[in-house]
Amino acid sequence: MKKSILLGTLGLVTMTSSSFGQGFIALDNYSTYGPLITYGPGVPANGISGALGTPGTGLLGGWTVGIYYALGTFSLTDPPGDGLPLAPLILATGAGSTVAVYTSAFNTPGEFSSALGLNVGGNAGDLITAEIVVYDTASGSYANAWYRGHSAPFTMPTVAGSSPTAAYTGDYMPAFSLPIPVPEPSNLILAGLAGLSLWLLRRKKA
Repeated sequence: MKKSILLGTLGLVTMTSSSFGQGFIALDNYSTYGPLITYGPGVPANGISGALGTPGTGLLGGWTVGIYYALGTFSLTDPPGDGLPLAPLILATGAGSTVAVYTSAFNTPGEFSSALGLNVGGNAGDLITAEIVVYDTASGSYANAWYRGHSAPFTMPTVAGSSPTAAYTGDYMPAFSLPIPVPEPSNLILAGLAGLSLWLLRRKKA
């Protein structure tokens, strides 16, 4: 019952805008009952430290969802991972471009729902190619996040800003899990030096 009321409200509110002809979408997988964003092995439940999340279960609080996209359809080979989405996808900014996971409004792990529509340009009915990204909120952005992940690419249509029916990302996005944390460049260098030292030591003994 509570979910039905929220869906009705979002359907009327999410896509409100004075720009009738432009294309809008909604960052929302709550209204579509998933697919979920889940924990991978070794990821803290809160995205910072402490107790680990259970692999395969939906994210709890402490995470933010965003989207990289481009108008049109593109054949991109970019499996889920922790890298930056490939060009021509660009990071969405502005109203409705990010949303918290597992908020007090619905308390459903792995789900998110924005009350604001995201203006992606173009015209209503245009297709976009996109990837959903998620990162620990404390980092402030996907690019700077220690724990982060992105979905595989997908396409979806847009709707007019005044449309009563939202274009929910949850109807088109694939499910994905967070990988292990992104290595810092300094850590990669140290790991490389350690490996080189071991190789030289073994060569010297031989």
